[in-house]
Amino acid sequence: MRATRNVQETWRPVTVRRGGQSVACSFHPTPGAGSAALCIVLTEGSHVEDPVALERKADVVAHWVDRLTASGANVLLVHGECFDDLRTLAADVRAGRDVFARSLERMRMVVDHSVANGYGAPDRFVAMGVSRYGFAALHAMADIPGVAAAVAHQPVTWWPRLRELRGMEDNDIVLTHSLFEFADRLPPRAVLVQTGYDDQRLGQDWTERAMRHLADAYRTAGSPHGFTHELMDIPGHTDAPLPPSAPDNVVIWMREHRLVQGR
Repeated sequence: MRATRNVQETWRPVTVRRGGQSVACSFHPTPGAGSAALCIVLTEGSHVEDPVALERKADVVAHWVDRLTASGANVLLVHGECFDDLRTLAADVRAGRDVFARSLERMRMVVDHSVANGYGAPDRFVAMGVSRYGFAALHAMADIPGVAAAVAHQPVTWWPRLRELRGMEDNDIVLTHSLFEFADRLPPRAVLVQTGYDDQRLGQDWTERAMRHLADAYRTAGSPHGFTHELMDIPGHTDAPLPPSAPDNVVIWMREHRLVQGR
């Protein structure tokens, strides 16, 4: 991977500020930044603090960074904060603090900042994330018109299925920000969701139900080809190695939707 090459030049820290809030990010530009796609990747805090260390790892986001920069896209890593600790998230929601709305506001700040600073072509902003951040990418696309597309790898589809949020099926905050509530706000913009075939952490039944719901939303909107579901050859949230085809297919999908150029 490219972590050892011109480290100081490839990544630079970015802090987005507005209304007393700040969002820590790291930006990886490629030549022709103004006309390239911008992949806004929501991650855990440690990924943003040290993106070079991230590139040395073998996780999904590291594979994405490698492929996306090679394809000519710009990459902006965004500190997750809101979803970094699920126990804290659950406690906040139980106390009536809308963590999901805060996450959306942070993403709006990032999108507005990226447009103002020419980080990429405004019609090619792609929100991306894994697991809880996969949900956050879809959520951002549903509520922020400036997000042109989304990629969600094994996203959380129903929060009360997670052990940290069990018993919160009737919580107003959870219900307001449910994927099943905002799915019809995604079409016709393009979405790619990658899932495993037996995800016990997320609940395979909820994952399959969510995929059907998304497919129905796109069919109803008259844009069935806007939604792509890739069933990977791994169970889901396990230690199984990531199939090499999974990150490769993200770039293929982006080419098909003219988000990056063919190479």
